[in-house]
Amino acid sequence: MHTHKESTILGGLDDIIQHLEDSLLTISTISGSQFVAPIRQTVQDWEHKLLLTQETLDEWLAVQRAWLYLESIFSAQDIARQLPEESKLFNEVDKFWKGTLTIG
Repeated sequence: MHTHKESTILGGLDDIIQHLEDSLLTISTISGSQFVAPIRQTVQDWEHKLLLTQETLDEWLAVQRAWLYLESIFSAQDIARQLPEESKLFNEVDKFWKGTLTIG
């Protein structure tokens, strides 16, 4: 987590993403083993959890990239004057986003 202006953003995730990918590779290897039968359900549950974590992280980062891009646009006063309705909508989303990222 990093501080960005008045909110917190995800950052420095390279190690986490690498561990997640390594874990997915490991669970895939285990899943393909001829000895997996007794623990197949547990392996499938973990694979589902890891894939869901990866998907959630990917989506979160995509939303964060879009938010950071739009924030720089709509923080400009001339844009707010030229696009008052869009600026108002962005400010509502911005307030929600910052509230979502608030820790504690």
